[in-house]
Amino acid sequence: MVSHSYIRLTAAGVLVSPSRSRPSRNSPIPPETLGECRGREMTRFEPFSRGRFRELQRSWLRRNRILVAGLSAGALAVLVLEFLILSVSDPYSSAFRWWLLGAIQAATVVALIAMLSVGFLVHDRDAILQLRGAWGEENTRDELARAKRRHLIWGWVDSIPLQIGDMDHFVVTRRGGLVVVDSKWRSAAVTDADDMARAARRVRTRAEGVVRSCIARDRAGKHRGKVNPLAVRPVVVLWGPAQYDLQPGYIVDGVEFVAGRRLFEWLKALDSGRTDREAATQLLQQLSAFRAQVRRETVAR
Repeated sequence: MVSHSYIRLTAAGVLVSPSRSRPSRNSPIPPETLGECRGREMTRFEPFSRGRFRELQRSWLRRNRILVAGLSAGALAVLVLEFLILSVSDPYSSAFRWWLLGAIQAATVVALIAMLSVGFLVHDRDAILQLRGAWGEENTRDELARAKRRHLIWGWVDSIPLQIGDMDHFVVTRRGGLVVVDSKWRSAAVTDADDMARAARRVRTRAEGVVRSCIARDRAGKHRGKVNPLAVRPVVVLWGPAQYDLQPGYIVDGVEFVAGRRLFEWLKALDSGRTDREAATQLLQQLSAFRAQVRRETVAR
């Protein structure tokens, strides 16, 4: 349970930037970080799995550039051939023939893209896993957006990088404290619930560490031993056909599993203490800043 008084203490101006430097109380977040959150939703961020999928796709295209070049040349030959047949052979053709010319060209391009996509998915096992992971995260984001519109949560931050993998969704609810969501996609019956619960607990521990890194102590450090970090609640959200076999209230080692289609109702049922709006806003901005800094450091390496 999250203490409301502690949330207000956080809102009073004790949040720090992820660089651990001590900002002034009038400016808890650096100006360059605030600029990232203005003018757009800070939740619009590509999922880790989607980015990984694109990396795998680019790598596969580079490895198979001869195949890609051959298929592209074949498609180009088909385009030129059908253009000659339908236009040059009969320059006074009807409007329908010109429509047919465009339709065949579009179909040829779509067929080329489809062949390359299918070839990539068939030959790279990790790609389909990353794609399914992206589907799960994107579906969860849709449900979180719905929950925010219905005033169940203050907001959330996606894809916070960790040493291994990432934190799918860090959610600040209005009446349920902090929730870290791990999105999963399963087509068959769940047989690795213990592994998923273990991973969710690890993510919760890291999430609490991230929150601690975003909370400053007072300048004199007098309350360093009295202030406890905010508790984070882990949950695994299951998408795909397997979610229909998941019973409500299914818990493994303290980690609750929720069917994706029931996520909104699950968030609505949370009631462990009200979260102050100002504190929630500052914490979301700090988490967004932490994510941006880690991404910059990763790119700079």
